[in-house]
Amino acid sequence: MKIIPEETIQKIEEKVEAKIEQVQQNLPPKIDTLKRVSSLSIKGLKQKADISNQAKTENVAVGEHLADPFTQEDAIKHWNDYIEILEAKGKKLFCSYMRLSKPVLMGTNILLEFPNQGSKEDFENTNSELIGYLKTKLRNYDIKIKITVIETYKPKVIYTNEEKYKHFKELNPTIELFRQTFELDI
Repeated sequence: MKIIPEETIQKIEEKVEAKIEQVQQNLPPKIDTLKRVSSLSIKGLKQKADISNQAKTENVAVGEHLADPFTQEDAIKHWNDYIEILEAKGKKLFCSYMRLSKPVLMGTNILLEFPNQGSKEDFENTNSELIGYLKTKLRNYDIKIKITVIETYKPKVIYTNEEKYKHFKELNPTIELFRQTFELDI
């Protein structure tokens, strides 16, 4: 066993301490953690809004200059890739919203169609990560998602015998003559 002289140990310790100080000087300053505020208070809501606005402005500042052109196929490829990422995370509801409509590219706008207002609002509330993903993958920060709602006619469900009779009478008015001829009840 070799014994190391104390002077050598002191020199090594001084070098280590100098390195530690150098690393600490290069670290970014610690951010003062904000006092935890309830999200239900007005102050908490303002704080949350400030944080999200700050994040949005940082994203815009980073990507202001990126506006590379992209094709419909590129957009659909990255759209489907994001669906797979969400499935891996277990976000099945958002995946189903993304599958409801095939994205159509119009310039830098991605057009989507949803069957009702509720699914449109749910999608809009949770699509910020999707937009960020598409902007970075397609290298274009002008991308916007435009959503339209297509309300479809939903037929009235017929339950009772009277409703069935009225429905058949609308389809074929001679059924009333048939009912009266044979003195049938409804």
